[in-house]
Amino acid sequence: MTIKTKIMKTKLLYLTVIILSSIQFLNAQCSRSGAFVQSDPAYFISGDANITFAENGNKEVIFESNFQTVQGADLRVYLSRTDDIANAASNAIQISGQLINDDGGTSGPGVSPITGTMRFSVPTDLEIDAYDFIVIQCIAINERWGYVSLGEASGASCSVLSVEANNVLQTVNLYPNPATDKFEVINNKQLPLSIVLYDVIGNKVKTLANTQIKKQSFSLMGLNSGVYLVEINSGDQRIIKRLIKR
Repeated sequence: MTIKTKIMKTKLLYLTVIILSSIQFLNAQCSRSGAFVQSDPAYFISGDANITFAENGNKEVIFESNFQTVQGADLRVYLSRTDDIANAASNAIQISGQLINDDGGTSGPGVSPITGTMRFSVPTDLEIDAYDFIVIQCIAINERWGYVSLGEASGASCSVLSVEANNVLQTVNLYPNPATDKFEVINNKQLPLSIVLYDVIGNKVKTLANTQIKKQSFSLMGLNSGVYLVEINSGDQRIIKRLIKR
């Protein structure tokens, strides 16, 4: 076997490990899902949507690939405690700007379709059970297009993605990211932290217990370039962040 072939096989193996690790990482989440209900027979809507919290701190509303509806004059997406944001008890929060049709234009109500996967960030301090509905509303004519009734939370990480953990540990950040020779764990609230750095196959690379300083430095010298996971613990709270070494 030539040196070139060995290098190629090593690169392919490394890429496979990264992909498998990334899939596992992305699956570390907790979601509430449901299907769209059409509110008005004049405005078609269908497909599935969910609200998903990931262990890396991302919080999103996601419209799945089967989502489709018709264009409205000014469609917006909301999280709501009722299926109608006009209800005084809805406490609705807007999480999107205007939805546009597939060709990027705004041809007018019912003219061009809106289809496919869409992602909308939600506030970092939001609880996964704070809102029970996703609502699409046409602001221009004050008309509800449709809504999703969110089911029970499910996922491997629901037990660790508590509201308190996300509220507190989300203030802890990694800098710089991507990093070259070293990175810092930024802990402005000086929480008592234990930190573990893992490589893509789950091996512990570095550990540090009981640090409360604002900037804790970690050397990356001697480590291969690639994706690493940083597990940050504080008491019974935990969060995992992804670090890229150049």
